[in-house]
Amino acid sequence: MAAVRPCGDYKVSYAADMALLDTAFYRVGFALLVPALAAAPFLLGRYIFLMNIIGIFAIGATGLAILTGFTGQISLGHAAFMAVGAYVSAFASERFGFAFPVAMVLACLVAFLFGAAVGLPSLRIKGLYLAIATLAFQFLIEYMIIHATGGTGAILVPPAGVGGFVVETEVQFYYLLLVLWLGSGIFAANIIRSRYGLAFMAVRDRDYAAEVLGINLLRYKVLSFGLAALYAGLAGSLWAHYNKLVTPEHFTILTSIDYIAMIVIGGMGSIWGPHLGSAFVVFLSQGLKILTPLLIKVLPMFGKIAVPAREVLFGMVIIGLLIWEPGGLAMLLRKFKRYLDLWPFAY
Repeated sequence: MAAVRPCGDYKVSYAADMALLDTAFYRVGFALLVPALAAAPFLLGRYIFLMNIIGIFAIGATGLAILTGFTGQISLGHAAFMAVGAYVSAFASERFGFAFPVAMVLACLVAFLFGAAVGLPSLRIKGLYLAIATLAFQFLIEYMIIHATGGTGAILVPPAGVGGFVVETEVQFYYLLLVLWLGSGIFAANIIRSRYGLAFMAVRDRDYAAEVLGINLLRYKVLSFGLAALYAGLAGSLWAHYNKLVTPEHFTILTSIDYIAMIVIGGMGSIWGPHLGSAFVVFLSQGLKILTPLLIKVLPMFGKIAVPAREVLFGMVIIGLLIWEPGGLAMLLRKFKRYLDLWPFAY
């Protein structure tokens, strides 16, 4: 009897259709991904710092994906929410002596409130006007931080710790980060599958039609801004305790642009996109830092363009993706999955 290979994924119950990992491909992939991430320190060695940076920015980019990719609200001030979380966590732990978990929760809550406040005008303004409003918030936060901290804005932050255990090495921080990274990703995936996520997507696709259907635009737009800021605040808190020093230079408009690049390159309509995009952006940035001295030795003329090379490559990649694959890296992986589902058939 010939073997039977189904073309595609079939589900026979509502529970199977609504499962977080709804296909064998995703279940096997996730089962392989988690051990691979757990083994990353043994595989990467001294380069484990790359995974720490990727994980922190992936958490923040997940929040921006909820706001921009799933709710359709543009923000050019995402780094400002990250700054809020970083400085709240720094003040809570350094000035008031709170433990890291308490400081992290306070950072998330304060960032959520800031995000909700910034989201209030989104009911009346949208598109370019909303982008300008969030850009103004970015510069306002930078101004407030510099003047509230005495000019430099630099604050020393104690290392993260849980209970009596103090995180001192890159590997220890990575495992702490991995728990929060996976937890925040799973939480975001469940939000998108819930009625809140469906409301977000309805607002993104046609807000007036969503309002006619009974969706409270103000509530869901403010909630999406708050959730995006909460994720950025969590990333900021982790960044502060990872670097043990926070300055306004960590959260400039360039960081906000990096966040936008992450969700565009990774795929704005996918919950996996922010993680893929952050990995791409971090590897590109760090790779250029490593390769630039080597290229300058071989080609001295490269030193003249070494500084803007990163921005040029970003621009080329984003333009190429917008032309050939607007869905980003996540869509490429989805197409590869479809190819495996249908292989060896041509239809």
